[in-house]
Amino acid sequence: MKKTLIFIFALLSPLQIYALTAYEGSYDLYVKTKMGTLKIGVASLVLEVNENHFVFNTEATTGSLWKVLYDYSRFEKSVGDETDGQIINTYFSVIERVKDEVKKNYEIQIITDKNYALSSTGEQWKVKPGLLVDQLSVYLALANDIRKKPDQLEFTYQVVDQDGVKYLKFLVDGFESININENEIETVKVYCEELELTLNLSLHDNFQPVTINKINGKNEFTMVLKEFSSSS
Repeated sequence: MKKTLIFIFALLSPLQIYALTAYEGSYDLYVKTKMGTLKIGVASLVLEVNENHFVFNTEATTGSLWKVLYDYSRFEKSVGDETDGQIINTYFSVIERVKDEVKKNYEIQIITDKNYALSSTGEQWKVKPGLLVDQLSVYLALANDIRKKPDQLEFTYQVVDQDGVKYLKFLVDGFESININENEIETVKVYCEELELTLNLSLHDNFQPVTINKINGKNEFTMVLKEFSSSS
């Protein structure tokens, strides 16, 4: 299996040169329950690019029919630059609400030249040498690194959030063909055990997410791509 993955990546990489490209993806949001998997809302990923500078936003909200049972929203923003082929983060923010209660609301400034990250809560963390990303821009880092290193099936990043900076390992876990709107999309699966996160990344759209599956406590959420547009 490993040799097959390397061979296919090696065929793809000379044909496509990775660079940050603005795109917008709209997703259906599902939750797994005892009654089965239910569509409960919508989500979006929007990447804006100006030369080497990027602003990456994501939004997930439950639909009006579900708000009585589960009123949820989450907004994330990641800002940074692509420098010498690397994703360099400078800012990350999260606002998460359940009903009328704010569960998360924080900002993180990343000072790369001084190797530390500063939270709006007042905490400060030392960053070790190497790539530092957040839980949103890690999608960009993965797309970049899978493209540049087709023979590598394990990627480790320093990832910052409200709890600090930790090393997280992402494993390439094979290929999967996904049917969306009667279109077959070839994807590579990537899994992070610590985050309980599984990604399906498109092989032909610079490894952008097609599905995102996340276990959050007792809940399992899945985002499934509905529409995608790119400036490329």
